Amino acid sequence: MLYEHVLSIERDKAIELSECHENSLESVAQMEHYLLKFNEMLGILRESTHCIAKQPLFEWNDRNSSSFMFEQFRIKHTLHKMLMKEAKSAFDACEYKKAHQLLTRAVVLCKEMLQAEFVKTPYVRGMPELQKEHSLALLFRTRATALYNMHMMKSTPAVCKMAYQLCELSNAVWKRGANPVYANKLKAHYHFAIASTSEDPQEALNHSTLATALHKDANFQELHASILEKNEQIHFLTPEPVEVPLYSVVQGISKC
Repeated sequence: MLYEHVLSIERDKAIELSECHENSLESVAQMEHYLLKFNEMLGILRESTHCIAKQPLFEWNDRNSSSFMFEQFRIKHTLHKMLMKEAKSAFDACEYKKAHQLLTRAVVLCKEMLQAEFVKTPYVRGMPELQKEHSLALLFRTRATALYNMHMMKSTPAVCKMAYQLCELSNAVWKRGANPVYANKLKAHYHFAIASTSEDPQEALNHSTLATALHKDANFQELHASILEKNEQIHFLTPEPVEVPLYSVVQGISKC
């Protein structure tokens, strides 16, 4: 996309915007810069008349549109993916504070995409990324990941429980992109957090049993073995089911 060929005003800024577009995929910082410059140009266009030299053609996922809002949405969606990828790298390296910053920004983008309204042609209206349900599910899953990262910084069962509930809600809102394995992992970490801090033998046994059943983890297995050993020698308890209530959409939105 060469903006200087599309716009009849602000040629220097149009050229700069074209350069930003070309370099945008190099890093999160570059994509953020492109979004900033694009929004600046959008503001100028809204206050101008006769500013288009020719009709633009923005492309995304084998679809195209002449709408500048379509391109803005694409930028935000792509930036979100880049943020999540970088956050995962930071999370895997146990750099939870860095991941927190990236995930917080990703949640903000999700909220902006959910609120975005623009006229869509029948050609692009069917894109999954432009469906409100998709954007809502993306917000819930991103917020769930941010809460899970927060839980890993400082073990907090309530936060981990909320992460699971939002992830499960995301799966329900957009079933085509559901990830039950991830939801079970978050649920397992919630049960483990309870089991590892509870002083009630019955509660610890209940949650530990569920944690090991939902997700394979060496720490889970080690704790469960110690709980079972103590139970067989002292308490002689039987594991009981634990109900974890799920959120409604309204409740989920209030947690984001």
